[in-house]
Formats: sequence, C-alpha cells, structure tokens
Amino acid sequence: MRIPRVVTTLFASALMAGTALGGTALTGAALTGSASAASSVTSLTFTTTMTSIETNLQTLPGGHTYGWNHFTGTTTWGNQSATIVFLGDVDYVNGSGPFGGYVTVTRADGTKLAFTTKGNALAEDKATDGIAARFASSLEVIGGTNAYARATGIGTMTGTRASEIGSPAKFVFKLSVRK
Repeated sequence: MRIPRVVTTLFASALMAGTALGGTALTGAALTGSASAASSVTSLTFTTTMTSIETNLQTLPGGHTYGWNHFTGTTTWGNQSATIVFLGDVDYVNGSGPFGGYVTVTRADGTKLAFTTKGNALAEDKATDGIAARFASSLEVIGGTNAYARATGIGTMTGTRASEIGSPAKFVFKLSVRK
C-alpha cells in the first residue's frame, strides 16, 4: 500500500523530526497503528555530492529555465557503498521554483530503493555564503528490490548548489521506510 501524497506533503518533515501533532508523536507506530509494526520501519539517510552527467535545459525570456538533469553520486547504505541516480526536472524563474523527479539508490550488493521527489529551489546571493541555491523536498518511496521489494515510506531531502544549474549539488535524503 502506497502512502498518499497528502501524507507525504503534510507530515514528512514532522515524521523525520519526531514532531508531535495533536499530542501524538509521529513515529512508525503512528503510521502503522501498532507498536509491533513500528519495529519494521527503518530510518535511512543518504548524504552525497552529485554531478550532472547530462542536461537538457531550455531558457525563455524573463529568466525562465525548464528541462531536466541526470545526476549521479555515491553514498553509503549501512556498511556498503552505494550509487545514487537522480533524474530531475526543473521549472525555475531566476533560479527559483519547483523541481521533481526520481531517485534510485543501488547498494553494492545490487539492492535498490527508489523514490520520488517533489520540492522547491530557492536562488541565493552566492556572494553572501557561497551558496547559489537551496533545495527542499518531500520524498515518497515507490519500491525497490530484494528486502526492499515491497517498500513504502516517506521522507525529506535538503540540498545546496554552489554554482549554476547543472553544476554539482550536495544532497541529504532522509527516509522512513517500511519493508
């Protein structure tokens, strides 16, 4: 069963932070309805610097840029190395605006976890702190392989980029996953 997008949008940040809503902490138990099911919820964090290996970006008058990026990077998943592929689309005006896409993390043993991302970028004054853009998004697990073949879950992503669209970007993906 896939968690509805509204849950992802409204509760992903609260879940990751363990924030209480209405007096009840959002935990795996709150999503599954029982304490025993909460033990099957796994927290995963993937930290990476990704490089764009291919882009197709179009620019219109008024600073409107749209198109897609194909990012790749490396991370760790537990005690194994892993690769990350991020196929993303953007619709920015002057460097800010919505983005979305698909992310696949592949562990060294071949296990995969795939999720969607939907968020926003905010252009920054690079001269202030060396950051050209900041990113924040919600994540929704869409599946995987091996032990994660029936995975569901939600999460958040934050990131920064120090230069123009398509340049390397740093991302942190935080997920709560039920196998």
